[in-house]
Amino acid sequence: MKLNIKNFVIIILLSLYNFSIQNGLEKTFTQTYFNYNDVKRPLNICNKDIECKKLKCIGMPSGHAETASLFFILLYFNKFINLWVCLFSIIFFSAQRIITNMHTFNQVLIGAILGLIYAIIYNYFNLSLIGFSFIFLIGFILSILCIYKIDKNIKEPIPNWVDKSMYESIKNKQNVPLYIKLGSLYINSAIQSITYINWNTLEKYLDKIVDNIKKGETKYDAVVGIKTGGAIISDYISLKLGLPNYKIKLTREEYNCKKTSDNTIDDMVKKNLFKSQGGYTICEGINDNLEGKKIILIDELVSTGKTMEESYNYLKREKNAYIVYPTCISFYKSKYRGSLKINNLIDGTIIVWPWGYDN
Repeated sequence: MKLNIKNFVIIILLSLYNFSIQNGLEKTFTQTYFNYNDVKRPLNICNKDIECKKLKCIGMPSGHAETASLFFILLYFNKFINLWVCLFSIIFFSAQRIITNMHTFNQVLIGAILGLIYAIIYNYFNLSLIGFSFIFLIGFILSILCIYKIDKNIKEPIPNWVDKSMYESIKNKQNVPLYIKLGSLYINSAIQSITYINWNTLEKYLDKIVDNIKKGETKYDAVVGIKTGGAIISDYISLKLGLPNYKIKLTREEYNCKKTSDNTIDDMVKKNLFKSQGGYTICEGINDNLEGKKIILIDELVSTGKTMEESYNYLKREKNAYIVYPTCISFYKSKYRGSLKINNLIDGTIIVWPWGYDN
């Protein structure tokens, strides 16, 4: 039998897309619309911090079983392997996920069924762009449904502790263009981190930060939040600790302090996929004298660490602060390129915060 290299390459590419993107969108949908305990993977790590889970802890449907079924069924349809090899391979990969307690039987079964459906669609359209468009449309619809549900959640009342000066920024972040919302979900389908947290969960994490600070020996003089997310949560920290609250704003140098929502996808791609840092500049500083003060510096998320380091250096070098304690909720350690010791609660990123998408 003559090997059809073109079809073989197409099958590999389609399988890679399914595993890295399509399955992530399916998991985002089940995470958004179903109870976490019904769709989580049977791993001990997925039983921790139940209210704020990474997408990689969602097992419905099993991406491994789904992609294996898609791959081997397409190989069978295109006469690369016979039926028995196809069935044995699917059963082997599916059983391995169950036996090793990586997925439940139902998660594997649903994954295998979806893989079969996708394979039939691709085969019907002869592995053409039309077939891929159908699969892409399914993922797109799932994303729109997730955005609909998330948008309802982020429109919930803003807690009283949030400074009213931040309301306009929150409104802008809630009403970002659809392509930013879609881009956020598609990026998370690839990096498999936390999709969304609400105000209630946010407050519980902020309480942990406050407790950690109180347990320390240092008595701080003020809190500084990095706009926008860090400036929002600094309101809560300063209120709980009874400290003055300051806000600073940084932006990438190329935006010249005029960053718009159009720059958001570019930033997410550079940070999450290409690990690019770039240069930052201080757009809004602090007028008060902080010389010799002990400062809590907070941001909601630290990824490459460039924003946090620039803020730290500003407080130490320009404002002559004595101690600066850098802390955050979410710390994307695998992307971090800085030298500061960051105090954090979660390893990974959060895509949608209670105040919206555009972080």
